[in-house]
Amino acid sequence: MSEHNYKYTNEQLNLGDAANYILLLQVDQHNFSYAVTEGKKLMAWAENCPLSELSNPKSLREILTAPYKEVVTGLTAGGFTLMPEALFDNEYAANVARLLDVTETDKVFAQPLDGKNTIIYKVDETVGTPHDTFANEKLIYRAKGWITAIANNYPTSTDIYLNIENGTVEILNFTYNRLRFYNTFPYKSHEELAYFAAFVADELGMSPENLTLVLSGDVNTSDKGFTYLAEFFGKVRLNDIRVLTLPEQVAPHKILSLAALSLCASSEGN
Repeated sequence: MSEHNYKYTNEQLNLGDAANYILLLQVDQHNFSYAVTEGKKLMAWAENCPLSELSNPKSLREILTAPYKEVVTGLTAGGFTLMPEALFDNEYAANVARLLDVTETDKVFAQPLDGKNTIIYKVDETVGTPHDTFANEKLIYRAKGWITAIANNYPTSTDIYLNIENGTVEILNFTYNRLRFYNTFPYKSHEELAYFAAFVADELGMSPENLTLVLSGDVNTSDKGFTYLAEFFGKVRLNDIRVLTLPEQVAPHKILSLAALSLCASSEGN
């Protein structure tokens, strides 16, 4: 779990107007984060909230029980696989899911990830999947918004994107604006973080000195992870993509993965 617990509330937040708001949730194995948006404006944000609040809200009762226009929930997978959308057929989803070693407590989802790929993933319902908890809820893979936000901002083939949260790094690369690589890796140290970044670069046949690593999530330029990566890669920078209008005190890279779920809201035309 992250040692940081960022929190923000806009002084104009009025949950009596929740019908005009969208609630974004990103649910991990041990905690969840939320954001409340009005159009493209961030109204509230909090990280690393206890999962128990989803099923039995107490300190977050006002936030979690408001009648929102829509709730978009990004689920963290216990395992996943990608299939070209052109080859995917719902009739075969169950057969493909067997590759994920599904257990009795797992729920399997099959959803479009981008314009070319379908993601099939499992989520352990015992860790707090908020299915059927909220009205007007849309369940999606947690990285779909992040991937969409990057795809919309003209990624180059020499950029490798890392999203770092709660001891897991998501690594993403595009070529000719098409998804080329996506995977997740658990890590325990900045050395392991650098190893996985270098491993992906090698898998893609790319030289680290010619790459730019673009970081989002729980990371700062002064972190050991950031400075260690900078020793091996040509350039390392923080991701400055903004999908919401943010207050000055909220850094875009910190909230990007969660905020980008707003791109997946039905009311936003997705």
